[in-house]
Amino acid sequence: MDVAEFTDEMRRVFDVHRLVFRIGELASMTGVSPRQLRYWEKKGLIKSREREGEQARVYSFGTFVKVSMIKYFLDSGYTLAAAGQKAAARNSRAKVLHRFISTGLQGFAEIDGQMAINLGPFDDHQTLMALLPEDKSVAYRLVPNAQAQKLTQASPE
Repeated sequence: MDVAEFTDEMRRVFDVHRLVFRIGELASMTGVSPRQLRYWEKKGLIKSREREGEQARVYSFGTFVKVSMIKYFLDSGYTLAAAGQKAAARNSRAKVLHRFISTGLQGFAEIDGQMAINLGPFDDHQTLMALLPEDKSVAYRLVPNAQAQKLTQASPE
């Protein structure tokens, strides 16, 4: 598998839009009862998804994350309203991160024997690469656009 195929595979792996959970599954995964989930939905804190031919409520991965955050804040002593607000604020930051991962990452490469992530064009001539050595912190390198393109599409050793 070359690096471009690996990049595409990683995008599919992280495509959480395909994940859905029935109310019982969501309750089991989060420790929030189905009754509480229905109440939170009634209050507008979460939403279920419509599914053709399905009678049971189903929830997205994003709702799973939001329910988990609300529960965390409730367990930390916040009221339901405050927990919902804090979860919504964190959720908006998570959406930005997800957008960066799904659209900003241009692919994976190998530079000097180290895994690197192509973070996209820095300017008209250079691409920003993040080098990920196993035993050190992340290092950044600017490489010419043509070289970055070639590295991102090349097969790793």
